[in-house]
Amino acid sequence: MRKAFYLSATALLGVLGYLALGQYTLPEGPGKDLVLAKCQSCHEIGFVARERLSRDRWDGVIEEMELRGLKLTQEERAAILDYLATYLGLTPPPEAPPAPTAQAPKTGAQVYATCSGCHGPQGEGNPPNFPPLKGHVETLLKAKGGREYLALAVLFGVGGKITVFGQTYEGLMPGFGWLSDEEIALVLNHLASWGAPQDFKPYTPEEVRALRAKELTPEKVLEARQALRLP
Repeated sequence: MRKAFYLSATALLGVLGYLALGQYTLPEGPGKDLVLAKCQSCHEIGFVARERLSRDRWDGVIEEMELRGLKLTQEERAAILDYLATYLGLTPPPEAPPAPTAQAPKTGAQVYATCSGCHGPQGEGNPPNFPPLKGHVETLLKAKGGREYLALAVLFGVGGKITVFGQTYEGLMPGFGWLSDEEIALVLNHLASWGAPQDFKPYTPEEVRALRAKELTPEKVLEARQALRLP
């Protein structure tokens, strides 16, 4: 009984800590979108936004992430380091309100840049750390309930052990609920462009909005995956 209570309390603290991290946001500044795209793809952004480190220490953090499989060009690395050292450094500038700018509509490929740091530019993955999406997404979309699961995974993340093409992956994929309904629909349809059933109907923002209301944990999304009949 005592052991069960301890495990339940530990799990609760873990959930509360995860939710607390979700309250952190990144300050506005050049490079913010790139940091979101590359860091948020593997971590809840609170792990980054709560820190205040020197430039040298941020450089070490980026180096560690690259050793763990994060792919960055030299230009991306420099831009991320400049942003972190400036806005999450030891003496960050006062935050100013963002100036309104006219932006062209995003494409699914542009939104997918958020995912490519872990899953690869073409969804090829980075075993044994990050599973491939290309090929696997098609399998999901063909499975009963797989369409909804794929959207839930993007919205809320997946926590626990999964198997993709015979390779086991275990960890926490964070959710990307900070993206808009339109952006999530775009990226889901981009994933489907790599392979989908003939009767596939594109995701819509309205469909994403309805699934967002479920407010699941990554562990609950894993249960939804386990209920699928995957080959």
